[in-house]
Amino acid sequence: MSLARTTAQQLFPRVAQTRLRLESWRLRVNQRVIGTRLRSLASSLQALEVAERRLPHTRRALRDTRPTLETASYGSIALTLLALWLGVRLIKFSAEVVHDLASALGIESISRAATHFLWVLRPEAANQPSQGWDALIVMITMLAALFPPLWWLIKRRPARGAVLRHRATIQAVETLNLCAKAYRQQPGQRAAQLRELDLGLRATEGAILRAYRHTGTMPRRSARRPAARTHASQVAGALRAESLRMDVQPEMALPRLGAMLAEIGERCAEGRIGSMLPAESLVNIEPVSAARTTVRESIHVAVALIAAMASAVAASAALPKLGVNDDLRPALILGCAVLAAILVGGWHRVGRLLELVPGR
Repeated sequence: MSLARTTAQQLFPRVAQTRLRLESWRLRVNQRVIGTRLRSLASSLQALEVAERRLPHTRRALRDTRPTLETASYGSIALTLLALWLGVRLIKFSAEVVHDLASALGIESISRAATHFLWVLRPEAANQPSQGWDALIVMITMLAALFPPLWWLIKRRPARGAVLRHRATIQAVETLNLCAKAYRQQPGQRAAQLRELDLGLRATEGAILRAYRHTGTMPRRSARRPAARTHASQVAGALRAESLRMDVQPEMALPRLGAMLAEIGERCAEGRIGSMLPAESLVNIEPVSAARTTVRESIHVAVALIAAMASAVAASAALPKLGVNDDLRPALILGCAVLAAILVGGWHRVGRLLELVPGR
């Protein structure tokens, strides 16, 4: 007993000291991350000479969405890992179900395809890597099983859902920083900054149009949704109308655009998604159609995917004729598909898709 008491007396001070060090380290990390974001916001507001610089709700949103271990969603990570494990386990079971259904319905082509797929997944094939089309099919199947849980974790659960709730505010602040970055440049020397700002404004429009869904304050069948949706389309229209003045009077348009972004971000962080801008700012404004924007973006992504698949088919037909080794074909086919998607859809769209690929 005396030995145990002596050991405990020696360990307790060390445990307490370790705990204090971890707490101090946690505070330093939080202060560094939060301080960097708040200083960037303050610098942008000062550069654009925005009248209202306090923005308490925006600053709170930036604190709540800080990317640190303290805000990591550990429960969601565990749930995602479980979903990934189940998805991989269910691939073979799903193939067996498809085989049995196809055999019962007399669809020989699907039955043969399922049989071949099960043959590729046989246990003894672990030491014999698949090649050619078999490798590509297995890769696509694995991605289809892994994509949904990873998408949910990356897009919906950062900072325990706070990033999704404050997406409009975060995007408005990021675009505000781009606006200040362009304004700091001399006239005639801000081409790259204006291009980045245009892409940021497009992303901000999308976040504004979906703010009523992301905040989580309205049920799907809420009577408040139509009014919030209509107001969001007007706010996006006002933002777009102001952005058009950048090519006419950039020295006046950029500060006004920054003030609008600051006000939109603050009101969204406050929860006022039905009043993101004052009513007088929305007079004679042409609303932006959320459906039209969604359809146009969906068409762009679909065309990029079609180009990727066509490139993959063409590469798979051409590589054997060029004498390329079987082991290199899957990687080259994937590279050709990604290159075609970038050329057709643009890097910003392909980049968002590649963020969800496992292993990145």
